This record gives sequence, C-alpha cells and structure tokens, in this order.
Amino acid sequence: MRKLFFLILFLQSVSCITAQITLPPFFSDGMVLQRDHKIPVWGWASPKEKMTVLFNKQSKTAIADKAGKWEIDLAPENAGGPYTLTVKGKNTIVIKDVLMGDVWVCSGQSNMEMAIGDWGYINNYKAEIAAAGYPAIRQFIVPKTTSLTPQKTLSGGSWKVCTPKNAAAFSATAYFFARSLYKELNVPIGLINTSWGGTQVESWTSRAAFETVPDFKEPLAAMPAVSQVEYLRMQKEKANEKIQTIRGKQIVTANEISTWKSPGYNDAAWHTMQVPGLWEQQEPGSFDGIVWLRKNITISTQDAGKPAVLELAMIDDNDETYVNGEQIGETKGYNIARKYLLPAGILKEGKNTIAVRIDDTGGGGGIYGDSQNVKLTIGEKVLQLNGAWVFNIEAVSASA
Repeated sequence: MRKLFFLILFLQSVSCITAQITLPPFFSDGMVLQRDHKIPVWGWASPKEKMTVLFNKQSKTAIADKAGKWEIDLAPENAGGPYTLTVKGKNTIVIKDVLMGDVWVCSGQSNMEMAIGDWGYINNYKAEIAAAGYPAIRQFIVPKTTSLTPQKTLSGGSWKVCTPKNAAAFSATAYFFARSLYKELNVPIGLINTSWGGTQVESWTSRAAFETVPDFKEPLAAMPAVSQVEYLRMQKEKANEKIQTIRGKQIVTANEISTWKSPGYNDAAWHTMQVPGLWEQQEPGSFDGIVWLRKNITISTQDAGKPAVLELAMIDDNDETYVNGEQIGETKGYNIARKYLLPAGILKEGKNTIAVRIDDTGGGGGIYGDSQNVKLTIGEKVLQLNGAWVFNIEAVSASA
C-alpha cells in the first residue's frame, strides 16, 4: 500500500507538470503585437482545460482541444502600450511591457542577417549603435534550427529592446527600416528576424509543397522521408565514406593534423582540387566540415626574404592561413576578400608552402571567386596561385 501511495503521488505530480500552460517563445516580455487587427493568442495546456486571456480591457476564454491546443482571438487594439498580457488556467503566465504597433517579418540571407555590429561593414556603425535609443523598436531573433517537418513552436528566443546595449545584434537592414518607419509613423515597431545567411528558398519549403512541383519529383525520390535524426545519421555516414575514399585506410591523428601546415610535411598522397572553386562542385563533393588545402611554390633568390601580399579571393566560410608553417592571418565570414600581409623573412629561397585550413559551416565550401585574385605579390612581381592545390579532410561537421 505504501508503494501504491507513492506511485499515485508521483503520477499526480507528473500530471501537474504536464498540465502547465505553455506559450510560444515570442509571447514574452517586451513583445510587439500588430495594431488594428485581431490578436491571436495560442498555446498548449491539458486537454479540455479552460483558459482565460486578459489584455488591456479585454477578457476572453477558450477550452483546449483533445490535443491540448487552444487559441483565443482578442479584438483589435490601437497603437500604444505598454500593456500586460495575462493567461490563466491551472497556472498563470504574465507577460509585461507589451506594445501595440506594426510587426514585420524580416527574412532572407546574409544581407538581412548581417547585424549592425557585424564585420564593420555598416558606415559609422559604432556611432549608430551608440545612438540606437529607440525603446519602441524591438527585435525577436528566431533561433537557427533545422527540421525535415514543420514544428509547432520555436526552440527559444526573446524580445530585445533597441538600446545601445542591444543594438549591435539587430539586423542592420531591419533596424534602419524600422527606424525610418518609427520616425514617420510614431508607432512601436516589432521585428521578427528569421534570416539565415546562405540559405536557399528550398530550405524554407516543406516536402508537401515540393511534391506539388513536377521538377522536384526526381530529387524528392532520392531523399528518403525519414526523421531528421535518421537523415542526419545517413548524411554523416555518407560523409565518413567520403573521408575513407580520400584517406583510404589511413588513420589521421591530432598530432599529424598539427603538422599539415608545415613545409616539411609530405602531402604526396593527398588528392587534388582546383582553386578557385567550391569543393561541392568537384572532389570531395558535398559535405560540411574542415578541409586543408596546400600548395608549394618556388621563390627566387631575388625575392626571398622580401615582404609580400597573399590574396586568396574569398573563402567559404572561415580560414586560418599559413605560409611555411607560420600563421599569417585568419578571417571569419564567407563573403570577405582574403588579403594577408607576409612580413619580411617568411618567404625562403626555393620551395615555400601555403597551407589553408577551411572551416565550412554550411552550404558551399572552399576558396572561390575570380582566379585573378588568387595570387602572391612581391613588389611588382605577381605569382598566380590559381589551379591545382592538394587537399585533405580534417573533420566532418556533426550536422553534415
């Protein structure tokens, strides 16, 4: 009987936990709701649980369905605030500092994702951040997660008020757009930042939608309808098979990888890749991870010891670049020109080795761009470096 009592107590406690009302993450302190339109509020609770939503002078109720889903449409509100949104059931959720205004979904690739403080590309970005005191402008960044099927909610996120403390992380495009609108309309502006650099529109399209387009029938047939976990496992397995094809049965240790930048390392067994050129379009093919590229060049007696400039067009995504074993630069960002200064004394007479460690975090990978921008300049002399480089794979991304 004692065991039965504790079992019942345990099951009751579990029931209480699962009965808690939950809301999508964007229903949180500091949120902006769309003015002059009905206001949908939704979430999850216990099946058949009664919900009450209080907002401004409104109060509405609803009953959760058999799956625990519920939704309440509040009447439109004019621009204004701050208000408090309260949701009551078996538990109570209170959301503070809610504004009514205009809400914009900001989506796209890197030109939308790039924040005011990223890469130093925004003119006078430090002054812009310091002057970004607009408490009626808020941003919600949608977390970057992937799934092969539509998800019912987000994995996280929170609203941030536009202040000098937070502004560096605001999408630059969205921020300047919002600031202009705010000055013109004088209403709160909410930005839902759901951008992801380098993604194609296909990445945002469901399988069901693709199945209605004849051109996608063949690619879909090659992509099994399995869970994301299983699909990623299959992709990782293919990538590991690719490594085995390139490395053979060779076991590469961390100690050996540490010597790949050295001029004395024997790379005769490495495979060849054309530079510039993304590796997805040649060997090793499609995968994300870390690849090393090496090229040996010959420096004359006259040029040995002189300072030089090494250009590697652009690299997708991040690189560490070495000459004769010495790191001469590193850059993060797939669309930034690589131009590294070699101090006097690095170049030697005879054989010299350039080694580039490339971390491809998604999409294309490798050195890409204009072949004329892959070169070594010593004074007035230019040595073109485009053409064949040798490569080896250090690692495959866990998400590949």
